[in-house]
Amino acid sequence: MKNYKNKSAFTLIELLVVIAIIAILAAMLLPALAAAKRKAQKINCVNNLKQVGIAYRIWEGDNNDRYPQAVAAASGGAQGYTAHGGTTFTQATPYNPGMVYMVMSNELATPKILFCPSDTIHSGYSTNFSYTDTLSLTVAPANGAAPNALSAVTKISYFVGADATEADPQGIMGGDCNIGNTATTGSAASTARFGSTVSASQGGSSVPQITSIAFGTAANNWAWTANDLHQKTGNLLIADGSVQSATISGLHTYMENATNTVTAPCWNFLP
Repeated sequence: MKNYKNKSAFTLIELLVVIAIIAILAAMLLPALAAAKRKAQKINCVNNLKQVGIAYRIWEGDNNDRYPQAVAAASGGAQGYTAHGGTTFTQATPYNPGMVYMVMSNELATPKILFCPSDTIHSGYSTNFSYTDTLSLTVAPANGAAPNALSAVTKISYFVGADATEADPQGIMGGDCNIGNTATTGSAASTARFGSTVSASQGGSSVPQITSIAFGTAANNWAWTANDLHQKTGNLLIADGSVQSATISGLHTYMENATNTVTAPCWNFLP
């Protein structure tokens, strides 16, 4: 007969202690893993914006050194779909800044570039450059014509700086979409125009409000919102082609620097 008396085994207490130690180690490691994931997503976002910046440069090289925001729709651009600032504020009819990216589809190669992996505001990235997918229009415009209405919900994570030009390297061409006014709701803005105290409406209930904020106390209310993509920091595509990561205070600095050439640059946010 075999003797089992000397064979060792874990007691219930020992098993519970081991499980407790594993749980403690997991609790210590999970925040580090989450932080590493967020960092990787932010780096991916930076790479996306750099590719967008390259697309801008390639497109302007074929269009008399002008970005799509400065080229009329009739000439293949998207000027009429973005609101512009400066000394004379120009509204867009119809307002649909996603057209800036649509006209650069050949230079962007894939619409996945337009989606930040940390974006929780939009449902996901587009699989093809189409009005129904990228811009989420219910019905595609006839014969490939430009849309005559604002997109319901886009699959684009980055806003458009309508007044950015290569001539002003400190202008802001785009960046993360989660910018809002913490003095009100803290939610993502529709369209923000900085540097002026004049407010104007696009007209029509389905079109976002243009919000004008003067630099100073009011401008300091603008921040990366509660729908944080990158934990109270964000990425900005600068007209010199670089991508800068900015805190809330850094965002205000970049906003102010962007007014060197255009006194009231207009940022166009997508739904």
